[in-house]
Amino acid sequence: MIEVKNISFCYPNSKSPIFEGHNFSLKKSQVLAVLGPNGSGKTTLIKTLLKILPISTGTIQHSGRCSYVPQHTASPFDYTVREMTVMGAGGQHGMFSTPQKQDYLRCDEALEKVGMLSFAATSFTQLSGGQRQMVLIARALVSNPDIMILDEPTSALDYYNQNRVLQTIKELANQGKAVIFSTHCPLQALQVADQVLLVKKDQRSIFGTASEILTSRLLTDLYQIHIARDHSFPREIIAPIYD
Repeated sequence: MIEVKNISFCYPNSKSPIFEGHNFSLKKSQVLAVLGPNGSGKTTLIKTLLKILPISTGTIQHSGRCSYVPQHTASPFDYTVREMTVMGAGGQHGMFSTPQKQDYLRCDEALEKVGMLSFAATSFTQLSGGQRQMVLIARALVSNPDIMILDEPTSALDYYNQNRVLQTIKELANQGKAVIFSTHCPLQALQVADQVLLVKKDQRSIFGTASEILTSRLLTDLYQIHIARDHSFPREIIAPIYD
């Protein structure tokens, strides 16, 4: 589905790369979580996967259509939820084309999948942060992508809405999509990810299965604070131990 080999990125006229030597792959129906501290280049990596930014070295190969869910979207216009969502069809017909009947049908199907169809006529600006995130996911689904890339989709959300987003990610994978999402929370990666990429501040990365990568040792080294993985609860937890 997607294979990344030894990629690096450096801004023009800069001597230091934002990241280098990243290698990872993802198959259909798998979830990849990208973890790393602030400033480690997670969003820059996502932009290279989307070809918004050109890689400096290496190769990125993927098959199928790709959709992107940004962290935040502020709408300058008073769009309804349905209007905001149907914009996802623009990639198939052109950004300035008029949506067709089948586009609105796919739009409503996507809104129903994320539990937002009842808000179709509501102004996007009146929604809560969690509701907006669900609409952005629905908008990405309208193009019927094979690969979904989400940039910190749970940031600034309460626990209930974080759980909704994580459940949606699992459902997308169950539907056969490859899903990549970035997060600051290792526990989220433990709950939904098959593969994990740790992006370090020294521009390097570590890739492997969730069970291989989400260890106390590797996470403590990544975040420079002790992080424990506890097996004593009904479900495993990962949590920082603050000084």
